[in-house]
Amino acid sequence: MDNKNPAPLPALQPWRLLASEDVLRERWCTLRRERYALANGRIVEPYYVIEDYDWTHVFAIRDDGRIGVVRQYRPAAEVFCLELPGGIVDPGEDPLAAAQRELREELGATARAWTTLRVTYPNPARQTNRVHLFVATGVTSDGIQTLDPNEEVTPLFLTEQEIRDAIRTGEFTQGLHIASFFVALDHLRALATTPPPTAAEAPQS
Repeated sequence: MDNKNPAPLPALQPWRLLASEDVLRERWCTLRRERYALANGRIVEPYYVIEDYDWTHVFAIRDDGRIGVVRQYRPAAEVFCLELPGGIVDPGEDPLAAAQRELREELGATARAWTTLRVTYPNPARQTNRVHLFVATGVTSDGIQTLDPNEEVTPLFLTEQEIRDAIRTGEFTQGLHIASFFVALDHLRALATTPPPTAAEAPQS
């Protein structure tokens, strides 16, 4: 058998939706039961899909290098988590506006500059929503939170190493937030190592 020139794999095809019905539709949760056909004719049913709002994550860094995080209780897992600030993008709301709102609500903070960094999917097998990641620099805080009535959030500013230690010890355990933390760090590292433009590359006034 010649393993050097294997037969090409067939191109992947999207599943074809045959039927969809709501199992539950409320403000905070929609669950759909669906029926799909694969390209090879196999039928997949029932397949459950969760509709959810988009979310924002904010990597908020002060001029002294400390990064804003929040500590709050997560009842489904029955754990306290350290996380990046963030939350739901309301229907019709711009994701950047949502990120700025969440930074104010949870950390009592504003930022001098914002960078739209990345859109990721929490769980594209089951959930429809996305995570919008932003880097906020020049962050300042007056400590005045404007939380929703059902929120209890402790704001903190930690060093990068303290957050790394919290990830290592299991205090910072939100998988999506861990991913956003390292993606944002990678972005900032790339900026720090990018040489300034030469005279020929610099924009002309």
